[in-house]
Amino acid sequence: MMRIRRRRKDSDHPENLDRWLISYADFMTLMFTFFVALYALSSMDHTKLEKFSLSLRQVFKVIDDPIKLHYTKTEKSIAEELKAVLKNEDNIAVNNEQRGIVITFSDTALFTSGSADVRPEADGVLSRIADKLKTTPGRVFIEGHTDNVPISSGRFHSNWELSAARASSVLHALVGKGLDPHRFTISGYGEYRPLSSNETPEGRAQNRRVELVVMPPDQAVP
Repeated sequence: MMRIRRRRKDSDHPENLDRWLISYADFMTLMFTFFVALYALSSMDHTKLEKFSLSLRQVFKVIDDPIKLHYTKTEKSIAEELKAVLKNEDNIAVNNEQRGIVITFSDTALFTSGSADVRPEADGVLSRIADKLKTTPGRVFIEGHTDNVPISSGRFHSNWELSAARASSVLHALVGKGLDPHRFTISGYGEYRPLSSNETPEGRAQNRRVELVVMPPDQAVP
């Protein structure tokens, strides 16, 4: 005799159709936490970044060596840091330009008239700049400029040579403070890239300068 088996209704253990909601809620919570962390990291300085990394290691019981967290400073933040360390220097200006962050030294900030030897008094300010450049990746262009008054020094035959020698002196001073020489390029433009007219003493003083152009790592040469 053929038996007809009836499917027993599992009325005592109904299927839980809402279990997916728990997993979904956990996923959304994790995503929210992730984006909050990204936002925080985008504006976090190095000290806060290390503290954040330590907190994560403590929460998740990480016992291995910490993962190095890399971050990129913005041009604006680099410029603000440089302005802060140079705020009391009357003969040095920091500007954020299209070609990069430009640190402009008047000639008297670094040199005596007609000389390409960095004044001992300028060592402190160059040390502060070097310390900042050590934490700022990217190439650095050192550009020497003069006014159009012919040089009378026997050491240099032209303003072109003087401007190049001054750029070279600044380079050697910075490299001597531990910076990688491969990051640097020097140029001497003489009187041929003036900022102002050479018809007045004020204009000539403005044209006698050395410029450090600090460029972002992903930016091409100017």
